[in-house]
Amino acid sequence: MHRRKSLDRKLLIWIAAAFAVTFGLSTLLKSCAGASSRTATPAVAGPTPMLGSARSQLDQLTISYSKLNQLTTARRITRARIDTSRGMAELTVKANPGGQTRELRSFFAGEPDKLADRLAAAGADVTVTNRRAQMPWVVKLLLWLSFGAVFAYVLIRMQRRQTPQQGEGGVSGDLRSDAKLDTAPTARFSDVAGCDEVVEEVAEFKEFLVDPAPFRRLGARMPSGLILHGPPGTGKTLVAKALAGEAGASFFAVSGSDFVDRYVGMGASRIRDLFRKARAAAPAIIFIDEIDAVGKKRGGAPGSDSEREQTLNQLLVEMDGFNSKDRVVVAAATNRLDTLDEALLRAGRFSRQVQVGLPDKDGRRRILEVHTKGTPLDADVDLDRLAEVTASMSGATLADLVNEAAIMAARAKRTTVTQADLEEGQLRALAGPEKKNRTMSEEERELIAYHEAGHVLCAELSAEHEKAQRATIKPRGQAGGLALYGQTDRAIHSAQYLHERMLCALGGRAAEWVRYGKVSTGAANDLEQVNRVARQAVEELGFSAATGQITLSGARGQVSDHTREVIDAEVERMLADAYAQAVHHLEAHRAKLDSLATALLACEDLSRIEIVAALAAADGGEPAPLTRPRSPAPALHRPVPAPAPAAVQPPHPPRLRDVVAERLRSSGRRRMLPSPAPVAAAQSTGGAHGVDAR
Repeated sequence: MHRRKSLDRKLLIWIAAAFAVTFGLSTLLKSCAGASSRTATPAVAGPTPMLGSARSQLDQLTISYSKLNQLTTARRITRARIDTSRGMAELTVKANPGGQTRELRSFFAGEPDKLADRLAAAGADVTVTNRRAQMPWVVKLLLWLSFGAVFAYVLIRMQRRQTPQQGEGGVSGDLRSDAKLDTAPTARFSDVAGCDEVVEEVAEFKEFLVDPAPFRRLGARMPSGLILHGPPGTGKTLVAKALAGEAGASFFAVSGSDFVDRYVGMGASRIRDLFRKARAAAPAIIFIDEIDAVGKKRGGAPGSDSEREQTLNQLLVEMDGFNSKDRVVVAAATNRLDTLDEALLRAGRFSRQVQVGLPDKDGRRRILEVHTKGTPLDADVDLDRLAEVTASMSGATLADLVNEAAIMAARAKRTTVTQADLEEGQLRALAGPEKKNRTMSEEERELIAYHEAGHVLCAELSAEHEKAQRATIKPRGQAGGLALYGQTDRAIHSAQYLHERMLCALGGRAAEWVRYGKVSTGAANDLEQVNRVARQAVEELGFSAATGQITLSGARGQVSDHTREVIDAEVERMLADAYAQAVHHLEAHRAKLDSLATALLACEDLSRIEIVAALAAADGGEPAPLTRPRSPAPALHRPVPAPAPAAVQPPHPPRLRDVVAERLRSSGRRRMLPSPAPVAAAQSTGGAHGVDAR
C-alpha cells in the first residue's frame, strides 16, 4: 500500500510538471505575439508614413475586393497598409495621371501575406500591422513531445495497476518475484515458546547453514526442504524466522498465492527469479507461506489449472537442483498437509515434515511469559492458573488474550494488568466483547441462567469430563452466556469421555426442558457441535456397535444406501441417549440445578470456587429463593426416540462384518464395544467444547 501511494505521488508530480511546462510555453508564445503586434514588418524598404492621420475617415471610400484586384492589376496603388487583426487594407491610389491620390480601403478574406505579395509585385509600398505570431518549429516540437510523454506515462501506469487485479496476487506486474529480503531477522529460538520439539527438529538446519564442513566430511547432505504444518496461529512463520535469525541467513518471505497468475508462465518465471536471488544471497532461507495455494495435488481436468501446475513443476525442478553447496533451505507452512502433491513431499524435496501443534499446559505457561515480558503485571496474576483454563488455545490466541487484557487495564487507567483483566481478555478472545447495552427481560435472564447451569451441572456429574471453571450469563458476541471447562491435554479419548462431552453440550437444552417444560433456540450452537462430532465418531472413529469397523474416510462415494441409513440411525441414537441421560441427571439433582441458576442470576459471573459453593449449598435439598416460582418437574422427555437395536432390523444379505461377528461370538470372544445399552449405561460419542455459547 505504501509503495502504491508513492507511485501515485510520482504520477501527480509528473502531471503537474507537464502542465507547468505547457503553461510556460503558452505564456512565452503570448509574449512573442504581443511583441510582433507592436512592431511593424515592412515588405519593401523605405519610409512608411501613417496614412490617413490628417484626413478624416469620411473622405475615405470603401471599395470591394474585386475593385482592389482591378487597381492592383492596373498598378495604380502606391502605398498600402494591411491590418491583419481587422482584415482591412488602407490604400493610396493614383486618381489621374496628374499625380493626385485618393485614400481608399477594402476588406479582404484569406491570407494577408498573399495580398501583400501581390501589392508589392504591383509596385506598392506595403506595410503589415498586427501580424499574428508564428510558433517556431522548435517550440511546437517541444510542446508535442511533452504532451506525448505525459500520455505515455499515464497509459503505462494504468496498465501496471490493472495487472495485479487480473490475478497476480499483489506481485509487481512483471515476471520477477516480489519476495522481500530480510537480512538476518531478529527473531531467535528463545522467542519460540511452547514447541520445544519443533525447535529441536529445525535446529540442525542452523548447523548446516552456519558450518556445513563437519557434515560434508561425513558425506551428509543438507536437507533442501522443511515443511511446517499444523493448526493456524501455532507459530510456523515465527519458527522459520527464528531459524534464519539463529543462522544469520538471508530470509526471503513470500506467499504461495504470489506465484499464481492468470497468464501461463508468469508463476514459473517468478519461481526461477526467487531461487536465483536466494542463491546469490546464500546462506539463505526461502519461506513460502500457505504453500497449498500452489502445491495442491495435480490430476484435475485437463487445462483446468495449467498455470498452477506449471508453477508447481518449476518449484519441483528448482528444488531438485539444490545441493549442499548452495546453502539454501526452502521452508514452507501449510494448514492442509493432506492436500499437497506427493512429489513435493517425497525425499529430496520437503523431506522434513514437522508438525507444529497446539501447546500443552507448560507450553501455554511459557507463551504467556513471553507475551507478558513487557507488560507490568499485578501481584495477583497467576499465569499457571490461566494456563490451566486456556487449553486448545494457540499461541496467536494467547497473544491476543494478553493484548486484550492490556487494553482493558489502559481503559481503566490502571498501571498494572490484573488477573481479572487476563480473564476478561480470555473471554474477549473467545467470544468477543461484552454487550453491556443489551437489555434482557427477567424471564430471558432466568432461562439463560438455567441453560448455563445445566452445562455446569452435567459436567460436575460426569466421571471423565472436565469440570466447569467459569460460568457467566453476560452476553458476548452471538452468545447469551458461556460455560468454560478446564480441559486436560490429551490426544486419546474413550467412548465414555466422548459421550459425556456430548451430554454436557446438551445439558443446557435439557435444563430448559426440566425447568420450563419446553426448549428455546438457545441451543443451536450446542446441537451443531454434537451432531458434527457424533457423525465423526460413527463415520471415522468406529464408535458404533452397528457399523463396527467401517469408516467413510476417503470413501464417501462408495458406501451403499443401507449403510448410510444405519449410520444416520446410529447418530440419531447417540444424540437421543445423551439428551435423555442429561435430562435424567438434572431431574435427579434438581436442587443443585436451581442453586446454580439462582447464583448466576445474583452474580451473573461465577468462578470455580463460587460454583463449588453453590453446589454445596444445595446438598441440604432446599434451593435458594428464585425470581419466579418453580414449575413441577415434567416427565422424562425424549424428542427423538432411539431406533430399534441392530439385531431386530429388517434382514439383509450377510456381509463380511456379520460373518466375522458371528465367528467371534461362537468362539467366546467379545467385540470391541457392546450392543446399545440402556440410557444410564450408554457410551457414545458427542461434541465437546471448551466454551459453550448460546
